[in-house]
Amino acid sequence: METREAYCTRCGRTVRLTEARAPTLHGQATLQDGGELICLDYGDACCDGQCSVSGRPGIVMAYRLAVSHEEDGRWPRIEGICPACGSEAELERLSEAHVFCTLCETTSFLNQVGRIEG
Repeated sequence: METREAYCTRCGRTVRLTEARAPTLHGQATLQDGGELICLDYGDACCDGQCSVSGRPGIVMAYRLAVSHEEDGRWPRIEGICPACGSEAELERLSEAHVFCTLCETTSFLNQVGRIEG
């Protein structure tokens, strides 16, 4: 994993960035020239507002980091039924409002997660 550093105006410090690997489609060309930037120093303060690195909502960077699996174990996990795929799964809690399904790799609102009976 190649990393580089950049100053984050939101955090007020230097952060480590990497680039997501571009997806491969069984030998077919991808639509992107490369992957997207991922901040390896994403933290609690980043989920609100706009990310100064990507210019997108902060939760987008959390999703990119979760999908990349570069920092597995960063977020607490809860058991629940994913609203996107309907499976019982471990869901990573990306923010107070968002969870990431480790099976289908989608982000959902925490209040939509089904509870496991039993």
